[in-house]
Amino acid sequence: MDYFLQKVCGKPARQAVTLRRCTPAEAPAVFALQNEVRAAMPHPEQFVPDTLENITGYLRTGICIGAWQQGRLGAYLILRLCGQSSENYAAFLGVPQSQWQHWANADSAVVHPDWRGNGLQRAMLEAALPLLPPQITHLGATVSPDNSYSLRNAQAGGFVIRCRREMYGGYDRYLLEKQL
Repeated sequence: MDYFLQKVCGKPARQAVTLRRCTPAEAPAVFALQNEVRAAMPHPEQFVPDTLENITGYLRTGICIGAWQQGRLGAYLILRLCGQSSENYAAFLGVPQSQWQHWANADSAVVHPDWRGNGLQRAMLEAALPLLPPQITHLGATVSPDNSYSLRNAQAGGFVIRCRREMYGGYDRYLLEKQL
């Protein structure tokens, strides 16, 4: 699906990118973008990175929508289907285990600084939703309370804060929910 960036590097522009599902073979590009963006963050602790092995697994079993331009990955969003795994955000929200199969994790959304301010996070989420299995009725997500930009994006995309707790080995996080 074509999507048009309205700004690049914060300046007005009109550039086409393609939103499409990423393949497991593209996991190195996802991993590299994750690391590049995290390294440039003023507070990298706001984003807990994944390993290449985990990202490859997510691309095999979940949904990853990437924003591509001439072979360059500039943004991605990963939805994980965790089922009965204790990593399912539903577990942290007190949802009965019998309902976990109806939840997916909105695991990460990363946008290169050059492409920020174009609504890519919401556009990628909208592109991913039709690819979810029909039994998925809720999405869970986490956001650092100090990352106001990501929190605003998540809330604009229909997520609501359900609680605040320590996660990922001691990081302060909001747990959010989106009903589909």
